[in-house]
Amino acid sequence: MELTGSALLGKIYGGLMGKNIGGSLGTPYERGFGQDDLIEVKLEHRLYPNDDFEVQMAWLRLIEDRGLNISEHDLAQCWLDCIHYNWDEYGFSKRNLRLGILPPMSGFFNNWFRHCMGSPIRSEVWAMIAPGLPDVAATYAFMDAIVDHGGGESVYGEVFNAVLESMAFVSSDLKRLIEYALNYIPESSMTHKTITIALRAHEEGLNLKETRRLIIESAPPEYRRIAQYSPINLGFEVLGLLYSNGFEDAMVKTISLGYDTDCTAATVGAILGIMYGGDYIPPDYAKVYEEVVTNESWGGVSNIRASRTVSELANRIIKITYRLLSSQGGRVFIDRNGNVDWLIDPFTVKPSGPWLNYKPNSWTLRFTGLEATVEYPNGPVLKPGVELPIVVTIKNLRLNPLNLSYIVHGVSPKAYQVNPVNGGLIAQPGLETRVEFRVRLIDLDELGAVEHPVIRFTATDSPESVNVTLTILPPVVWFINRVDESDEDVERWINDALAGDWGVIYRDGYDLGLEDLISKGQSMALVGFIHNPGDTRIIHVGVPNNAPYVKLWFNGEPLLESKEKYILRPNYDGDGRNYIDALMRHGWNTVAIKIKRVDEPVSAHFIMSESGKQLHRGLTDVTQHRKPKLTA
Repeated sequence: MELTGSALLGKIYGGLMGKNIGGSLGTPYERGFGQDDLIEVKLEHRLYPNDDFEVQMAWLRLIEDRGLNISEHDLAQCWLDCIHYNWDEYGFSKRNLRLGILPPMSGFFNNWFRHCMGSPIRSEVWAMIAPGLPDVAATYAFMDAIVDHGGGESVYGEVFNAVLESMAFVSSDLKRLIEYALNYIPESSMTHKTITIALRAHEEGLNLKETRRLIIESAPPEYRRIAQYSPINLGFEVLGLLYSNGFEDAMVKTISLGYDTDCTAATVGAILGIMYGGDYIPPDYAKVYEEVVTNESWGGVSNIRASRTVSELANRIIKITYRLLSSQGGRVFIDRNGNVDWLIDPFTVKPSGPWLNYKPNSWTLRFTGLEATVEYPNGPVLKPGVELPIVVTIKNLRLNPLNLSYIVHGVSPKAYQVNPVNGGLIAQPGLETRVEFRVRLIDLDELGAVEHPVIRFTATDSPESVNVTLTILPPVVWFINRVDESDEDVERWINDALAGDWGVIYRDGYDLGLEDLISKGQSMALVGFIHNPGDTRIIHVGVPNNAPYVKLWFNGEPLLESKEKYILRPNYDGDGRNYIDALMRHGWNTVAIKIKRVDEPVSAHFIMSESGKQLHRGLTDVTQHRKPKLTA
């Protein structure tokens, strides 16, 4: 397979242009909840900024600055330095990163949106720097996706897209591309299932509306109406490609499917642009969408080194492309004119990679001569009466055995203990050695907002000496009691909770975990005591839920009341009805929630973030695991 340098640039340009066009055309139709039926589409030629596009410019800058050998930890740093909006999984994963929870666990822990569209939408840059190298593109996509979607379907979505787009540089056989990319993701995944439904339905001649219904109904009930649920959108993306005839028709049909329309249309546009090159894009479209706009003006992003035109961005990317291709000497030949010849048929590359077998409740630190993987089998939250296991696995990258000693530093002895405190191990070359530490709570009141004990490993007669930092979090504590339907005596609730007269539940994060606690026809009250060590300020609070009745009080003031069921969508920004700003005082604050169940089990979350002026950034200094001391 050969490609001239100009054709390679044309495909990169076409992919970027298709991405910019599709994202802009789909933006007016994007919703938080999926539509019931196909929607009527009237294309509006207006340029919109899009996270699908600009986040990838941050990734491009990262590679330009740090080189090709970036890791998930480089990408995590880039998130904190460059991406400031906190929509859905973006906000949850960034809060985890600030707490010291690293990828892939940063995308896994306390993240309801790990199955949503934040990562499948940013696959193009990996395909464009690794054209015809599907395994390389997939590896980059995996590192990217796990930062905010560890353990989620979205990892498979980004890997699938990256592989398909990488292979679109060397083939325009759409069905072959889809089937090949499917080989890279587990057959058991929902993403594989929805894409397979789309393929089979098209082969069997089902119409677009019927196939859309089949894809939606294949999803878990709690995600069927979530417009950003990744597997549904990946199925829609494939429908948009298979059922269309020409670029504009692909845009209309993809958007008509609804759900995350800017993302699906942008990916479909990118795939077509890569497959057929820049000349495939209608000239009147290219004139409008040559410009690149971003969310920099209001602080959504910064430091991304944004290109202002698609042409400029394409020329930056192809420089990285040639650098990467040049490193693949046995697979790719580049002549002096920049023409590319793939020496090995890309379709013969067999799928393999870490995304097929990884632990989302862990992270790996890489040192010279050593790798250390930190695994939390039960999560990072330390609760009363339950020891917290943390497993550290050392892999020796040296050619000789390493005799290592270790000692735990930085423990808060009044709050918790770590055992063993010290010890030793012999790490054999190329092998892994496992040490399990057990953390036991001493006094919940002494536990901080986050604890970071450090395990120092030191080698005998060798220069290896590394620090492995752990992250331990306190639980979210709620005092609970069944109450009468008419009971709203919040002051009495708070006093009873303070006096120890109510039950206590310990939660890992935002989810209240009420499904098995409230019986049919009953109401339950929850009281929490929130400590704010910072200044008095406005925050954003919410109780996203699917219950028939919910009421929220903050510092004794009723703020929210919902009297009908709604679709659960627990994020920082809000769902349009279950969120409101509140004044959080310095020191102690109280929250009270009343929830009623009629028939089906109810789910609810309690979420706090900074105000809109602070872009709803997740709180890391505020705690809810203690209660004020009673005074005589």
